[in-house]
Amino acid sequence: MNIVIVAHKFLTQPDDDLVLYLNDNNYANVMHIRHSFSDALDRCSFYTWYKDGKIYKEYKTKNYQGLNEVFVYLKEFFFTMKWIIESTISWDTYIGMDGLCVCWGNLLRLIGRIKKTVYWAIDFVPGNRFNLPLKNQIYHWINKQGYRKSDEMWDLSPRMAAAREKYLGVRINDYRLHKVVPYGAWTKRIKKYSYAECEKNTLVFMGHLIEKQGVQLVIKAIPEIIKKMPDFRFKIIGDGNYKDKLVALADELRVTSHCDFKGKIHDHPELENEIAKSCLAIAPYIKALDTWTYYADPGKVKTYLACGVPVLLADVPWNAKNIEENKCGKIILESHDDIVSSINEFMGGALNQEAREQAVKYSHSFDYTSIFEKLA
Repeated sequence: MNIVIVAHKFLTQPDDDLVLYLNDNNYANVMHIRHSFSDALDRCSFYTWYKDGKIYKEYKTKNYQGLNEVFVYLKEFFFTMKWIIESTISWDTYIGMDGLCVCWGNLLRLIGRIKKTVYWAIDFVPGNRFNLPLKNQIYHWINKQGYRKSDEMWDLSPRMAAAREKYLGVRINDYRLHKVVPYGAWTKRIKKYSYAECEKNTLVFMGHLIEKQGVQLVIKAIPEIIKKMPDFRFKIIGDGNYKDKLVALADELRVTSHCDFKGKIHDHPELENEIAKSCLAIAPYIKALDTWTYYADPGKVKTYLACGVPVLLADVPWNAKNIEENKCGKIILESHDDIVSSINEFMGGALNQEAREQAVKYSHSFDYTSIFEKLA
């Protein structure tokens, strides 16, 4: 089969894992087109074309950072169409990771360059994603076109379809074919560490550094944490427009020496190993600021668990209670005292080791190999 996957990118997403799976299984042609998100340091577009699992061609555009946003999207449309048409291949399947990307695929299907389109939605925002009302109207209109006109609709979580019906009036029978295709992990490739082997008293966060992620809640708790745990270390993996404020907060509270801002780690196995070595992980979403995690399936939580690291998380992701019930993590409140006490509790040896074992066991339920085999 010949498959095109098109996405807007900042960090790694499930499309990267699908590309890896397709290449491991020697699909004839796989073209992975990526456009940088607005929060990225550039507004480049990229493509990598694989033949039988090996790179055949690659291309990266110049940086369009200074271009007006409307023209950036036109640029992305132009290069997506250009690269697919110039390939001269009749592509079997086009997978778009957001409404805009999949609308381009539906247009390519109309002119005969694509046989089947798939909308793999990695988030859902029921209200206002943008500050401008007109921009929100356009955003929801584009998404609704994708929901109804794509040949297949893939959702990350079971909450998404119900939310679309509630907020947008898109019913389950409006889709041509609907599936839940969640975030997963490559559980077999990750080296696991026991409590005895891990970096003691080290908490890890991985993700996009924006306010709603709640990293500031942890930094504010550090002065209290280090009273009992003077060698406590908070390892922060990722980047984003909120990073400078987090660095300033750590400096203001005089806990900079306890905060290790590692930036983005592009190599996924390296990223997984950095997480796996940690003692404990955290996903402290701020519910009032979070407009999409509730409906989606945050990949960071599953990466933590696949690495064998127990996780403290806000009661926002759809599977939060299930994670707690399986004893591989704990739901925490947006409370200074609860964050401090939970970190102290789960840093302990006996509980931490038990939770590590449970995390590995639980992660088998979302191994990517079994997820993608069901789609073949």
